[in-house]
Amino acid sequence: MSGLVLAGLGLAAAFAGGPWLAAACGAAVVAMSYEWARMSEPEATMPAFAFALAGSLGAVFLSSWQYLALGVLWLLLCAIASATRRRTLVGVIETAGGALYIGLPCALFLWLRDRAPEGLQTILALFAIIWAADIFAYFGGKLIGGPKVARGLSPNKTWSGIVAGTLAGAAAGYGCGLLFQPDPSLRVPWLWIGALVAFTGLMGDLFESFLKRRFGVKDASRIIPGHGGVLDRIDSLMAATLLVGAALAFGPRATSLLFGVSP
Repeated sequence: MSGLVLAGLGLAAAFAGGPWLAAACGAAVVAMSYEWARMSEPEATMPAFAFALAGSLGAVFLSSWQYLALGVLWLLLCAIASATRRRTLVGVIETAGGALYIGLPCALFLWLRDRAPEGLQTILALFAIIWAADIFAYFGGKLIGGPKVARGLSPNKTWSGIVAGTLAGAAAGYGCGLLFQPDPSLRVPWLWIGALVAFTGLMGDLFESFLKRRFGVKDASRIIPGHGGVLDRIDSLMAATLLVGAALAFGPRATSLLFGVSP
């Protein structure tokens, strides 16, 4: 039930776009900033939360006003300012890296949605691929079982689940190609893109497991019944957003390949 509610809210915000999506991303970074501060600096949660929140919220709202570069710069400055409170290199990396880990994907997500005319299609494709990968990775791992991916990080994740999730993402990607690419000869790349995005999302989930093991917590928080925290729920989407955002930022001609429109 929690998953269905979250999926419905995510789709509604994506379709609405504009201030509605910005508000949804803002709410997410409030929760994730607290979760990260709680995990990484339990002895100084409030200062860590304040810096991470200021940087992430600023990046989100600057991105929603079409100032992505300025938002990323503000986020970086807040991350550096927060990291000066730490006294070890590991602490500096945890604090600065955590602020970027939270704020950058959300800012990029808004930037992707505002790209015309294919912004909404990009977000819907991300949702379809990541949700398919997560669902099939879970059930594939449960039904097939087999060798574990990294028992020390996440004792329940199996290679069969990774393979099932990647194949499901590829299938979802090809389905998006059928919907969004008018040229039949250019639909096959969607298959490989779906697989790559799905695998990246699954690795993002594994990375989140590593972080929780590093900080000695089972869940980022308990804000979502049955799912843990917001970081636990959207870790795959965050990793995939970083990949797709970088690909479209540094390779704008990909829009022609994916959607048949000029960059």
